Amino acid sequence: MNSSEVDRELDASEGQVVREVMIQVKALLNDSGRSGDAGIWRAILCEPPADQMPLRLEIGRQLEPQLRPMAENGSFPPPVVGFLAEWFDWHSLQEVVAQEDERRYPEPDPDRDREPGDDEAPQMINFWPAVIGWVIGLVILAMLFGGMGGG
Repeated sequence: MNSSEVDRELDASEGQVVREVMIQVKALLNDSGRSGDAGIWRAILCEPPADQMPLRLEIGRQLEPQLRPMAENGSFPPPVVGFLAEWFDWHSLQEVVAQEDERRYPEPDPDRDREPGDDEAPQMINFWPAVIGWVIGLVILAMLFGGMGGG
């Protein structure tokens, strides 16, 4: 798509589509449970004709003052932030997603896999309660089934 198509004024029907998308997004923002679902954001923003570049740019321009700060301060989960960053080309949000991924999936620490007590002598485990329990269980079973032999 050339730049003259992207920079042009929207016609009345395109303006109506932008208004309807804005209404849907505002309703979504009022529902904290659904606003964390990237699939719902995709359904609203990617539906034709809202996915056309001029409409997409206008929707992004109108949503940016509200959505970008929310995404940067952690109001949305990483999948939603990642989708918004990619869909609207908000590069600063892509950096936020990368930082979140680093926090969520840090580089493996070789010392982390060791148990804290590896350097200490192993502790003795008291096995007598288990032995006593088995003996009592066997005695009870012997008493139950001992009378069945007809003795």
